[in-house]
Amino acid sequence: MNIAKIIRSENGIQLILYDDNLNFLESDSYADNYTLNFYLQTLPRKYKFKKALLIIHDKNKNSVEMFIADDENSFFIS
Repeated sequence: MNIAKIIRSENGIQLILYDDNLNFLESDSYADNYTLNFYLQTLPRKYKFKKALLIIHDKNKNSVEMFIADDENSFFIS
């Protein structure tokens, strides 16, 4: 299962993506949720995976959420 770590802060949103062996795949920054969500939905086709653990760390709220995205339509954050 791939892992997508999403970090929200005052500076924007950062995505760090790992494969199922915890090897680094890519990292990028986004200005808003809309752009990130669009990109997240392209990941299953780009890397040919079916499930991913999404870890969302909101530094502003000091909170962490985790959930499993198991199809292309569930790869989004609110």
